[in-house]
Amino acid sequence: MLYLCTCLLSVLFVASIVPGEAVPRRVFSVTLELVISLLALLLLLHKKKFINYYLKRKETNGKQLFVQGTESTFVAINIYLLLVFLHFISVIICCIFFRPFSVGLSNALFQYIPPVLFALTILFNQLGICYFNKLASRTEYFPIVNARGEVIGKTLATEAFHSKTTHIFPIIRIAIISNGMLYLSRRPSFYSLDGDKMDIPLESYLRFGENLTEGCNRILRKRLPYLKSPNPTFSIMYRFENEVTNRLIYLYILDIDDESLLNKSHFTDGKLWQLQQIEQNLGCGYFSECFENEFDYLKDIIDIKEKYKVS
Repeated sequence: MLYLCTCLLSVLFVASIVPGEAVPRRVFSVTLELVISLLALLLLLHKKKFINYYLKRKETNGKQLFVQGTESTFVAINIYLLLVFLHFISVIICCIFFRPFSVGLSNALFQYIPPVLFALTILFNQLGICYFNKLASRTEYFPIVNARGEVIGKTLATEAFHSKTTHIFPIIRIAIISNGMLYLSRRPSFYSLDGDKMDIPLESYLRFGENLTEGCNRILRKRLPYLKSPNPTFSIMYRFENEVTNRLIYLYILDIDDESLLNKSHFTDGKLWQLQQIEQNLGCGYFSECFENEFDYLKDIIDIKEKYKVS
């Protein structure tokens, strides 16, 4: 956009020093429109080169934003060239049916319409920007972290959902414990990771700009809104990676004394499991891989809680 504006200012400068006999004042606007249209068409013809330039840059930070900015610039160019084409067609029609031109028609075609085209392009651009900003505000981003949990970037949620990448994404998991038992439910069958297997039901990606406490509160408000002042306790952070996903998991524990509260939940096949029941089904492909890695740790926590509860 900076280069384009520089070219336009250069054209205005040249036009200001051209003698009036070369470019009569009454066709100055349409002459400027024609020159700018040629510049815009030249940029449009080299669209792929501009986009490939940004895609081939070695820096990863902001690369996608540059590409999106370039795409939006070409959208603006397309709008302007479409309006110029309609103006050109209208001039041809008037030349065929309304010659000789009256003063009013001549002024409209060659003086007033060109600046109106610029104004319409700006207006349509602003409407498009407002619309896409509204869409972008609903677009979900996930943070990219290193093995220590430090945020090093962000990406669209779809990248984390649909394919494994070299990036590490933070995940919050909240294990529900009640009276020495673990609450588990069946994962949706469309999940790429361990679909249709039993697992901890409270799980979510951490959103970009969100801290762990806010992430936990969001999960609980959405999945267990009837709980009053839930207070999950942070337990461990560990790395989990397989052929499907690459995660840094933050495991929390939520202790609920009243089992009846869990009956209000709408988790698929959700119920409390005794530790012995879980142990009998480990390694049989019944539970998610992530949960089986966590089970020994969760069992130790439950044993300690039950021991101190008795004492």
